[in-house]
Amino acid sequence: MIKVQDIVYCAFGAPDLDRMAEFLTDFGMVENGRTGQTLYMRGAGAYPYINVIEMGPAGFRSVGMLAGSEADLHAAAKLPGASSVETIDAPGGGKRVCLQGPDNYRFDLVHGMERVAELPVRDPLTVNFAWRKQRIKDLQRPAFEPAQIARLGHCVLKFSDGDGAANWLRETLGMLPTDRLHEPGNPKQTLGTFMRCDRGSDPADHHTLFALQAHPGDVDMHHSAYEVQDPDAVHIGNQWLASKGYVAEWGVGRHLLGSQVFDYWRSPFGHIFEHYADGDLLTSDVPPGDYPAIQENLAQWGPELAPTFFQSVRLQA
Repeated sequence: MIKVQDIVYCAFGAPDLDRMAEFLTDFGMVENGRTGQTLYMRGAGAYPYINVIEMGPAGFRSVGMLAGSEADLHAAAKLPGASSVETIDAPGGGKRVCLQGPDNYRFDLVHGMERVAELPVRDPLTVNFAWRKQRIKDLQRPAFEPAQIARLGHCVLKFSDGDGAANWLRETLGMLPTDRLHEPGNPKQTLGTFMRCDRGSDPADHHTLFALQAHPGDVDMHHSAYEVQDPDAVHIGNQWLASKGYVAEWGVGRHLLGSQVFDYWRSPFGHIFEHYADGDLLTSDVPPGDYPAIQENLAQWGPELAPTFFQSVRLQA
């Protein structure tokens, strides 16, 4: 079985690459080149890009997942609807196979990308706790700046059949269910399943993909999420984006499932992007949980859920 090991990038459409690049820079990414009508944005980690922005209508295009070996690519190429193994014409090169997932979502399995030098990121802040003081004669002065993105952590896709999509992610990409959300009062009705990479005894993020049950006619990407250094970076990033006049969606708060300190923003073209820090890590032997989808299970603390949060991409003026 193929077992994807990480999420590498999300690809989107936007009608103005310059405006999108400006937003993503304020969000904390770094431009790493343009090829024709395509923009590549990276984080501080070793992947040459974590966002691909194609000139065109606003919306989701594909998600890139890391295959464990080139042999996995050749195995994936035999799946129904899969492309052949092809060379990637983008920074870092490598090879990929494009899979047709549920609801015609495109999943790119990639392998062999050349890694790039990591970018400097400030050290995590040392915190003084009530009964454990760690910072003596060391003043706390984090800079007011964009929240420097370390990496892409996960994305959320809305499916017409959430259970079927979770099964496909498990059977085709070798992912593991972490937590299931069900309709309050109706445990048989799944509303979403958090899926993580199967890395055996090596820890993996609580979720790399979330298969969300869509309302009829609302199949679309929901959001992509990016890890930053620490909770202070989330809060400072919130203030930075607010100072630039961008549209806040929901946050700052702390999730229950995954435990991340979160903050969600809309791009100028309606895509939802999340900053997060301090997420849970799990090994493959942790059994899945099952929870009703109530406010208390979405956030431990934070503002009320925004009424627009589950709306699809909406083009902004």
